[in-house]
Amino acid sequence: MIGKSIRKQLIVLTVSVLLLALLGSFFVALRSFNTTLRETTYAMLSDTSDYLKEVLVHGPAVSDADGLVSSVMRGTLDQFNETTHLRITIIDPAGMVLYDSDYPEEELDNHFWRQEVQKALTQGKGTSERRSDTQGLPVLYHALRVDALPDIAILRVSTTLNQLAGYQHTYRELFTNGLLILIVLVGVITTRSITTITKPLKKIHKTAEQYAAGDLDARIKIDRPVELAELASTMETMAERLKQTLGEVHEGRARLETLLESMTEGIVLVDEKLVVQIANNAAIQLLFSPEHSDRENQPIEGTLLTHVIRSNRIIDICTTTLEAGTHGEITIVRYGHLFGETARITGQNLARTLKVTTVPMYLGTAITGVVITINDITELQRLEQVRKDFVANVSHELKTPITAIVGFTGLLTDDTHDAEETTHFISIIDRQAKNMQRIVEDLLLLSSLEQYHEKPTCTWASVEQIISETVNYCRYKAQQRDTTIETKIINPEELELWGNGMLLVQALANLLSNAITYSDEGSTVSLVAEVHEPSVTFQVIDTGYGIPQEAQQRIFERFYRVDTARSRSQGGTGLGLSIVKHIVAIHEGTVVVASKPGEGSTFTITLPRSSIGMEKLKIRSESFYRKD
Repeated sequence: MIGKSIRKQLIVLTVSVLLLALLGSFFVALRSFNTTLRETTYAMLSDTSDYLKEVLVHGPAVSDADGLVSSVMRGTLDQFNETTHLRITIIDPAGMVLYDSDYPEEELDNHFWRQEVQKALTQGKGTSERRSDTQGLPVLYHALRVDALPDIAILRVSTTLNQLAGYQHTYRELFTNGLLILIVLVGVITTRSITTITKPLKKIHKTAEQYAAGDLDARIKIDRPVELAELASTMETMAERLKQTLGEVHEGRARLETLLESMTEGIVLVDEKLVVQIANNAAIQLLFSPEHSDRENQPIEGTLLTHVIRSNRIIDICTTTLEAGTHGEITIVRYGHLFGETARITGQNLARTLKVTTVPMYLGTAITGVVITINDITELQRLEQVRKDFVANVSHELKTPITAIVGFTGLLTDDTHDAEETTHFISIIDRQAKNMQRIVEDLLLLSSLEQYHEKPTCTWASVEQIISETVNYCRYKAQQRDTTIETKIINPEELELWGNGMLLVQALANLLSNAITYSDEGSTVSLVAEVHEPSVTFQVIDTGYGIPQEAQQRIFERFYRVDTARSRSQGGTGLGLSIVKHIVAIHEGTVVVASKPGEGSTFTITLPRSSIGMEKLKIRSESFYRKD
C-alpha cells in the first residue's frame, strides 16, 4: 500500500497514470519518428541509387582497361559523395568491391553475401540496416542491381543516421521539460480536485465517528460535490431514524425494567447455559443468596445460576424445562442461603415458602432459555393455616357448650329429676349459652374490625375518661378476685386523643381483664397512661403467672391460649388479644408484650395522638389563617 489516506493514494495513482501515459506517448512518438526518418532515408537512398545508375549507364566510361572503375567515373562519384555525404559502393558479380567512396577497396572484404546484395541480386532491389561499429549509429543500405553493365553487378548507396541522435536528444529535452511542467500543472490540479473530494470525506468521517460515539445530533454541512452532499444527507437521515429507533428501544426497555421492578413476583431469565440474563429486585430478594442483594457491587446478570442459587431442585427443574420444553412447578422453603427442610428447621418462623414455575423461551422452534417466576406464598400458607385453625378452634370452642346444652337439655326432658337438679341443669345450660354468646359477639367484633377499609368514626377523646370507663368495666371482676386496680395518668398539658373511645376502652378492658384473670387473688394490677404531643402510651402491668418466651409471638392469634384449662375455666373465649391487636392496628398504633414466667407481664399500646389525615388538615387550616 502506497499510502493509508485516500488523498495520498489518489495523488500517487493519478501521477503514476499520468507518467505511464506520457512515457508511453513518448516512446510511441519516438518510435514513429524513427520509423518515419528511416522510411524517408530509404526513399532518398532509392532515388539516389536510381540517379547514380543512370549516371553509370549513360555517363562516362565506367571501366578502364584493367576492368577497374575509370578515373573519370571515380571523380564523378567522389564529387557526388562530397556533396551528399552518401557512401557509394560498386560491386562486381563476384562480390568484390570495385569502388567505395569512404574506404579503400583493397581493405574491404567480399560483399557478395551481404543482406542487401543478396536481395538486390534476386529481387532487383534490397535494403538492410546495421549498426556502425565506430559510431554506434544505425547505417541504412540500399542496393540496386545493374544489368546494363557486365562488369558491375550491384550499386549500393548507404548513409549513417547521424541526425537521428540529434533529433532524439532534442526531442527528449523538449519532452522532459514539457513533462515536468505538465506534472506540476497536473499535480496542482489533481491535488485541488482530490482535496475537493477528500475534505468533505473527512467531515463525513468525523461525523460518522460522532455517530459511533453515540452523538446522533451531529450534522454535516456539505454543498458539493453533489454525490457527497447526497451521502451526507442520507447519513443525517439515517442518524435521525437511528436516534428515533434507539429512543423507542430505550423507552421500551425502561418501561420493561419499571414493570419488572414494580412486580411483587420474582422474574429471572436464563439462557440455554443457565446464565442469568435478567433478574428483577423481587427475584433477588426472594430467591438469591443475601450477598447478591447489592446489584451494583455484585451484579447477578452474566452469572451462572448455579453460582447464585444453592437449590438443586431449582437447577433440576430448569434443566428439565430446557431439555423437554415443558413447564415446571415446585414449592420450596428458603431461609438465607438454605433451602428445603434445613431452611424450615433453621429459620423456623422466618423461613419463606416460595412457589417456583419455569417456562421455556423459544426462538423459532429452538429453546433459547427459561423464564423463572417466583411467588412468595408464605403469607398465603399462613392465612390458609389460620383459616384451618380458626375453623378447628371455632368448632372446638362451640362444641363444648353445644354438647353441654344438648346433654343437659336431654336430661331435663326426663321427669325423674327433682327441682334442685333441674335448677342446676338450667344454670349450666345458661352458662354455656352465655359462653357461646360471648364467642359469637367476639367473632362479630373481629369481623367488623377486619372490614374497616378506613379508620372508624373518631373524635377527640379524653384519656382520663377512657381510663375511667376501662376501670369501671373491670371493677366487678376485680372485686370477685379481690384484685386492686391502680391507675396513673401522665398528661400535664391535658391533651386529648383522636380515636374511637369505645374501641379503645374495649382494648384496654380486654388487657386489664386478662391481667386480673391471670394474677393471683389479692394482687395488684396497674393501668398507666402517658400522653405526649406526638403519641399516647397505655400500659397494663400485672405480677401474675407470666407468658413463656416461645408463646409471646402467638398470643395475639385467635383462640390461642397459653393455659387452655385455666382460660376456659375463667370463661375466656381466646379472642381478647386478637381483638386488641385489630383495634390498635386500625388506630395506626402498635401493641407489644414483655413478660417473664412467674414475674408478670406488661402490655404496651402506643398510639399516635392524632392521625396523619388530621395532621394534614391541621397544616392546611393553619396555612389559611397564617398571617404574613
